[in-house]
Amino acid sequence: MNDGQQEIYINLDDSGKLTSKEHVSVYGGLVFFSKKEKDKFITQYRSIVKDIRCGYCNGLCDNNCPEIKNTNIKPSDKRRLMNHIKRYFIVGLIIKNDDVYEHIIESKAARGRFIDYSIRRLIKEIVLFLISKEKIDPNKPIRLIINIDQQSTKSNGYYNLHDGLIEELKYGIVNFNYSSLIKPIVYSDLDILISYQDSGKSYVVQAADLLAGTIRKKAIEELDGMNSLADLFIVLP
Repeated sequence: MNDGQQEIYINLDDSGKLTSKEHVSVYGGLVFFSKKEKDKFITQYRSIVKDIRCGYCNGLCDNNCPEIKNTNIKPSDKRRLMNHIKRYFIVGLIIKNDDVYEHIIESKAARGRFIDYSIRRLIKEIVLFLISKEKIDPNKPIRLIINIDQQSTKSNGYYNLHDGLIEELKYGIVNFNYSSLIKPIVYSDLDILISYQDSGKSYVVQAADLLAGTIRKKAIEELDGMNSLADLFIVLP
């Protein structure tokens, strides 16, 4: 590794909501290890989208094509995009809603805090995994660029995700219930940039939407068969 700042790009979107009406809610995403890798992904993904998007205009194409999402994509087009996505590092977070405490499900504020906790867990596991694979060095400066669909922000709410990540990754967290310290995992400078993006303008978030929907469909069918879909999975609670 070089002595410069290490940049990791994490791109996430959700599928399903944390509610008693749904059995599972999911976050899916893509991780890139450099801006060059991210830009390469976008160039190829955009090329495929441009090739297929006019098929979603209902014969009224005016070069203002609708966004291609997991909810409207045709199976053949989905396979084509997923084949491209699978060349990169995929992550998934599955929340088994039926196992979440009822008082969390019933409170909007508590749901938001639980989602915050869940995303922090996912991002921490991503960083731990990359450290274990020597993709990043915890003793050198790290920058995490996290892109999340802004619509999921409106529906779930986030409660200072940035500060929670800094605290957990760099300083560790005191568990007052058990009088113990959860140790930090990053030992140098840590910079975190969180961006809530319009999926219609972000190809990485569009890809995360496709992933999240695909993972959720598989999770509803059979949780045991999930490992073939992603490089790293977290299941909560």
